[in-house]
Amino acid sequence: MGHAVTAEAHDAIGDPGGTAAYGDGWAEVYDTLYNSRDDPSGVVRFVGRWAKPATVLELGVGTGRLALPLSAGGFRVVGVDASPAMLDRLRAKPGAERVEARLGDMCEPPVDEAFGCVLIAFSTLFLLPDQAAQRRCLRAAAARLAPGGALIVEGFIPDPNRWHDGHSLHVESWQSGQVVMTAGRLDPAAQTIETFRVAHTAQGTRVLRNRLRYVLPAELDLLAECAGLRLAGRYGDLTGAALPELPSTAVSVYTASPPEL
Repeated sequence: MGHAVTAEAHDAIGDPGGTAAYGDGWAEVYDTLYNSRDDPSGVVRFVGRWAKPATVLELGVGTGRLALPLSAGGFRVVGVDASPAMLDRLRAKPGAERVEARLGDMCEPPVDEAFGCVLIAFSTLFLLPDQAAQRRCLRAAAARLAPGGALIVEGFIPDPNRWHDGHSLHVESWQSGQVVMTAGRLDPAAQTIETFRVAHTAQGTRVLRNRLRYVLPAELDLLAECAGLRLAGRYGDLTGAALPELPSTAVSVYTASPPEL
């Protein structure tokens, strides 16, 4: 008998609900891949520098990788995600009762109150299909900031050395009976990246698809300006580390008032 093949496609083109498809497809492996990505205590300290008052709205909360340590650190946290599968995993974790998890669209979050911080971490903004949707999301975030509050957006910066004729292939692991690799395609004019993560094991072959519309920091600044926000700081990660000379990730902080000189 041949190996079974399963595919969960995030086909977000023209579909704002594509963030839900991504979450439902990746929820099962998300924590295994990314749970140790950030220093939770460092994230809590960094968000605490900007969240006035100590309330956080996380758009794209996922499995609660950041929301749970933030809530344990004393913040009131509301997390919005379009994926029921992601939220189910969040709600099953210890401490989940402290996070107000809500099913909804990042562009129209089901939240009426204002927050000291709106957090969009781990390039989640890039899951939205196009610039128009990303602009709507930032406007929605700005509308939910309390006076003096801050929007924090984390996003990757593509490495041109990774791409050859618009394609890339990365082998994540190669062990006896198991191969995990990701193939990617870059469209620099559209600023989109499509990837297929293929995990081949003795139990079968699983394929996870993803599509991102990336936003470089200069464009992100303009989108934030359209939402009435101004850049207050740029950092290398969510702990507030300095931005390196050749960054692979940028964390941008925006406020309604210009930064103090």
